[in-house]
Amino acid sequence: MISRRSRALACASFLPVLAVGVAACGGGSADPKSATDQASGITVSVAGDQVTLKRTAKSTAGTAGTSGQVSCTDDYAKLVNAKAQPAPTQPWYSATLITWPAANKESTATLSHELKSDPELCIAQTSDSSAQAIVYFSATVKAGVQKLQADGMRNQQAAQASTALKAAAQAAVATVSKGSFPAASSLVQTISGQGLYVKQAADLTGVTETGTLYVITGSTTTKKLVVALKDSKGAVQTATQGVKGSAKVATAKP
Repeated sequence: MISRRSRALACASFLPVLAVGVAACGGGSADPKSATDQASGITVSVAGDQVTLKRTAKSTAGTAGTSGQVSCTDDYAKLVNAKAQPAPTQPWYSATLITWPAANKESTATLSHELKSDPELCIAQTSDSSAQAIVYFSATVKAGVQKLQADGMRNQQAAQASTALKAAAQAAVATVSKGSFPAASSLVQTISGQGLYVKQAADLTGVTETGTLYVITGSTTTKKLVVALKDSKGAVQTATQGVKGSAKVATAKP
């Protein structure tokens, strides 16, 4: 199975939050740094080892009084590449349990320790994952996280090319309506939603990135989907999927 790591940081296996992009989070000094996610109405502020979670009056994210967690890191690359949940004693990772506030209220808790530098990102979530947010310290950090995610997904897909192609084809079948596939752009969206890294290409000459799935628009019709991927050995594999049945996987001729 291909992991759905695109829905979160690479640490999503132990922190099932990572869905909502927020602007910033701060720390490392007595002056609070804060940012607000307009979609969820959540503001996270950090000052030293104190973290405050606040909701706007119109926020519907989470239920007041339920338990939650806030964690911050000043080294996002270590968090993305972590294979297990980091211990809160790690110098680059700090976390705490927190009570989820009511709308227009806030809750404050003490982190396991103050980070040496300003956090690069913070994560807030309820224990039942009904509300969740990634709080990015800057646009550069967010872009860096996304690149690491993409690199990780491409590496995994390249190593499991046949599995990735079949997963993409299966996801596409679920979009069939009245015996037809939707437009290629919609197929890309659907496949991406399954945690796969996918783009469009007009033909096989556009399959240039190792590990990236490509919907081949020149061969895809309302009755047939063609996806391709360059595997870790440099061979281009394809999957052809009709509106019914199983995908046919083959290796393209050089």
